[in-house]
Amino acid sequence: MRRLSHTIIKDRTQYDEYCDQLEGLTENYQSENDDEIELLSFLIQKYNDEQTEKYLLGLDPVELLIDLISENNINQKELALRIGVSPQLINDIIKYRREITKNIALKLGSEFKLKFYAFLKPYELKKDS
Repeated sequence: MRRLSHTIIKDRTQYDEYCDQLEGLTENYQSENDDEIELLSFLIQKYNDEQTEKYLLGLDPVELLIDLISENNINQKELALRIGVSPQLINDIIKYRREITKNIALKLGSEFKLKFYAFLKPYELKKDS
């Protein structure tokens, strides 16, 4: 059986090795390495996407929403318009005054291309003082 030269990246060490290999191949570019460059790029991107998703899923839903609004350079009003809710609702969620319902989680998941359940983890609402 033939041994694969590259496999799915399983840890940071392997990721760093593949990044170094890709850098070497692109610095000393030769067209016969196009398939290897493409494969390494794909594997590195897959690992990056998985790590990003793990990070995002680790945040509480409100932190996640705040992070996504910032990363996408939009404001609360624009997000509300995009997903068809009131700007006040988005503000109340960000201020921990309202929960994210399943319906809103579905809309947020679709808008940000994430699994909707990332927005459904329990979190504490702030009590009015």
